[in-house]
Amino acid sequence: MTKVAIIGAGAVGMTYANTLVAADLIDEIAIIDINKERTEANAWDLRHSLPYLKSSAKQIYSADYETCQNADIVVITANARAATFDGDMDRLKLLEANVSMIKSITERVMASGFNGVFLVASNPVDVISQVIAEVSGLPKGQVIGTGTLLETARLRDMIAEEVVVDPKNIHGYVLGEHGNSSFAAWSNLSIGSLPLTKWLERHPESKLADFDYFDNRVREIGFDIFNGKGNTSYGIASVLARLTVAITRNEQALLPVSAYMTGHYGIKDVYIGAPCVIGKNGVREIFEVELSEKEATAYKKSAAILKENFSSIKHQI
Repeated sequence: MTKVAIIGAGAVGMTYANTLVAADLIDEIAIIDINKERTEANAWDLRHSLPYLKSSAKQIYSADYETCQNADIVVITANARAATFDGDMDRLKLLEANVSMIKSITERVMASGFNGVFLVASNPVDVISQVIAEVSGLPKGQVIGTGTLLETARLRDMIAEEVVVDPKNIHGYVLGEHGNSSFAAWSNLSIGSLPLTKWLERHPESKLADFDYFDNRVREIGFDIFNGKGNTSYGIASVLARLTVAITRNEQALLPVSAYMTGHYGIKDVYIGAPCVIGKNGVREIFEVELSEKEATAYKKSAAILKENFSSIKHQI
């Protein structure tokens, strides 16, 4: 039996729950939110989908923090009511509003006896992941932020559209902050097994050569989605589902997530998006790819921004 506890019954949490149910990924789903009426309604609604899905029977229910004790994964998607952009589309602006709530959530989860893996989607996800790691006291590998896995999906989709291939055949990573200082590691990107540099030699007319355009578009498109529908939900839910599969099936999958750096890429003492090997215990190791000088500089700049933001709220934890 596999069990996930979801903290936060908003658009992200419930789209993720629906993905777990529809794809038959988890046996037991506990939903935790300050609004008990909403968690109960969501649990009923999800259960009512089971008779018409090719999915096994499941336990889906409204829960309290005590149920986290035997969960394989606790997924945090909650954001404080005060965590709003107010016209400034920078995820780091959400930090001050979210940190005390996240600290309280983490303490309540740990009081249950939880010793599984935290998956974190609450923003700013890199700094919030570090808050959870510090408060929980768990090994750093057991606290994983969604990091740049969503940005990587967005980049793969954009490139696939340009070259007209399945996005699953675009290989590479966006690294750094889940936010305005992220960057694509273009020096490592390939289409199938063909390095991007070789592909561009064959297609010099392609707009893929405009790396800055794609980097900026990857950073901006989440806000375009947010402005259009009031949230982002499907993409981030698929990211959480992908990580759930990697953990529960002990896949040892290589995915770019927010992880704690201890000298990798010349960066330490901060959570930031990096390629990691993910298995049943969370991050097994951080995978170091060769970066260009420009990319390495961008990485360290992004890390410095995140360190500064964590330092600004460290006294609160």
